[in-house]
Formats: sequence, C-alpha cells, structure tokens
Amino acid sequence: MSLKDLGRKIYQRIPEGAFRRHAAAFAYRRLYGQALAGCAVEDGLFTVRTNDGVIVRSVKDFDPEALVADFVDVSLPVGGTVMDIGGNIGAATLYLAAKVGPGGLVIAYEPDTGNLDVFAKNLAANGAPGQVQLVPKGISDREGVLEFFAGGNYTSSLCKTNYVESEAQKYHVVKIPVTTLDAETSRLGLTRLDFVKMDIEGSEVAALKGARATLERFHPPIIVETHNVNGQSTADEVEALLRAYGYRQLVRQNLAETPAIRATV
Repeated sequence: MSLKDLGRKIYQRIPEGAFRRHAAAFAYRRLYGQALAGCAVEDGLFTVRTNDGVIVRSVKDFDPEALVADFVDVSLPVGGTVMDIGGNIGAATLYLAAKVGPGGLVIAYEPDTGNLDVFAKNLAANGAPGQVQLVPKGISDREGVLEFFAGGNYTSSLCKTNYVESEAQKYHVVKIPVTTLDAETSRLGLTRLDFVKMDIEGSEVAALKGARATLERFHPPIIVETHNVNGQSTADEVEALLRAYGYRQLVRQNLAETPAIRATV
C-alpha cells in the first residue's frame, strides 16, 4: 500500500468539516510540494493555488492532483471554448475558466445531484464566473434518460465500473437526463472548440460515439480518462474512435492516478 493510499484510508475516517479540510490541505502540501504554489483553508474555504497563478476555492476539500498533472501541457487560448465532461464539484472547471478568461466559455456537464450542489456553491465561492455554463446532464451516445449509479463521490457512473461492482453498497440507481456532444454543439451554436476534458467513469466510449461530428469538425485537443467496465479497460476502444475521427497524436498516460489518453491532430 502506498503512502497516499494509507493517507486516503485515514482521511475517509475523518468526518467532513473544518478539521478535515485543514488536514487535507496539510497532506496535499506535503504530497505535492513545489508542484503547487499553495494549499490551505482560507476564510473557511479549501483554497488551491497553482504554479501558473490560478486560485480555486471550494466549500469541500478535493485532491488537486488533476490541476497539477492534467493540464500542464495544455495551451488554452484566452477567449477559448472548453467542454468539461464530468465536472464533479467544479475544481477543474474553475481552473479552465480562469485560463480562458471572462471572454471565454467553459461548458461543464455533471449529472450527480450531490456533486451539482457542491459545484453551485463553488461557483459562488469563486465569484460566479460568467464564462461557466453548468449543464445538469450526463453525456452519452443518445438523448433521453438513462439509469445512473449515484454515489455522491468521484465515481458516480452510467456504467457498472469496477468501483460500482466492488462497493455496490455505496451506490443507488437513479434516472438522469443525458445528451450527446453533437447535440450540445448544435444547441449552443458553437463556432469553435479549443479543448475537451472527459472523465465520466466508464461512459467515455458512448460519449465519444455521440461526439463524432463535433470532434471531426473542430479537432480540439482532448484528454479522456479511461476506466474498467465489465473487467476490461476502455482504452483500446477510446483510442480506436479517436483515430477514426482523425486524431494522429495519441499518448497514453496516468493522469491523477487514472489511465488517460491525450489526443491531438
């Protein structure tokens, strides 16, 4: 067991509240060191400062590894348009919003009601940036309603992933609205798309199947986290779809402890 895994087990035993936020901030400062400019509780908010000058505040503590690792090599244009597929509690969305600035647009998709509540509070805690649009829907290969394994955590999913199978007692099945990226591109009237981040716990293959027209039209750089569904990784199918859409530069990496594929044309 790694030191981080041991720390996570201890962390999970601490009730949510101010003490846990302070303990988490201390642990992340030690863990990430100079990779982060700062991590502390300020005015009651869990506050992360990245080395490129972005400040993300949250009413709930979160692991800032994604802000340290996922976007290091991503060049986001000021005024750009970004899709954050699987917005969770909004930490990555807020980071991306800071990078594209007030003239940009970040559309975040998050269907878990527990995460949505925290996300809304975090938007307010960060000054309610007007460039963020929060869409309370899942992303799939069709429009409609689907069953969803809601866990109120980082692993809520449309699919029965290895997390759902191993800890089924933590989840309950609900119905959620879903849409496709192609439908959203049409609805929003997008004329540009500069970056896509996708972390949707096993639904990435379906989401990519519903995004063909969008990805072939704009070819944005994309990061897709892959997962195990029915005992098998989605990585090969994700890579095959991206290649079919015209992406030629594909790199498999471990981002924020999860395998991911970075793709550009």
